[in-house]
Amino acid sequence: MNNWLSFLVLWFVLPFYSQTSENTISGRVTDVWEAPIPNVNILLKGTQRGAQTDESGWFSLKANANEVLIFSSLGFGSYEFVVPESGEELKIILSPKATVLDEVTLKKRKLKTQKDILAEFPENTNLVKTSRGVLNKERSSSAFQVISGKDLVATGPDFLASLMNFNPSMRVVRVPEVKVYLRRVAYSMYDTIRTPPKAIFDVDGFIQETAPTYLSAHDIDRVAILERNAAISRYGPMGVGGVIVINTKATTQLDYSEVGKRYDNSALRDSLNELFIDQNRNAPKPPD
Repeated sequence: MNNWLSFLVLWFVLPFYSQTSENTISGRVTDVWEAPIPNVNILLKGTQRGAQTDESGWFSLKANANEVLIFSSLGFGSYEFVVPESGEELKIILSPKATVLDEVTLKKRKLKTQKDILAEFPENTNLVKTSRGVLNKERSSSAFQVISGKDLVATGPDFLASLMNFNPSMRVVRVPEVKVYLRRVAYSMYDTIRTPPKAIFDVDGFIQETAPTYLSAHDIDRVAILERNAAISRYGPMGVGGVIVINTKATTQLDYSEVGKRYDNSALRDSLNELFIDQNRNAPKPPD
């Protein structure tokens, strides 16, 4: 009799157990372009059970037929899927979630004129005037140094001795003429010394190859040291060795007082030419 009761119990329980047993559900989650989506959260609806997709978008978890899986991921809309009775591999596609933006107000930015830039020059220590226009350290795509003339100490033969303290790779050769190198000496495969190209100078809009040793530290308002890309992009091949831009206090004060006028250095150039001509006329002539 007991055996008969046991048989009846098993006859009722086994079908119920087979219907509620969990199956392993696996599949892959992709976007609309069939690219895999990693770290997708998969949750069995109404429970705390779930899983996540791997880097290739694959997932695997145990679930019963007709249970609901909720797929969600940042940037994508959530998606609910009913687990089928068959054990087929699932392919889930998530669509990008459209984000509604708040109202955006666009303001037209007024381009600064040369007059506006020169008006900022006294307070904006990132501005440097060159023969190629005004250079702004903050907005330049290349990094470079700007040294205030107040930081230059009037010691040594000229201002270059003080300027060397701000650039460790800077080298000054004074014999037979003053030359400045912003790159270190290089050695070839045969251990021979390769002299780097020397730096040029841009003094108040005048480009010169010789060092302006006639200037003292007290004459300088600010100095910019342009190396590599910063120099080549602005001065071309002539700036391969670097460019030292110098703004003197004299021209700076001139710009302050005549900020509404267009800066023109032709008068200064003519004055310098006359000075050189007078010096050549007064120079003693060599004996015959």
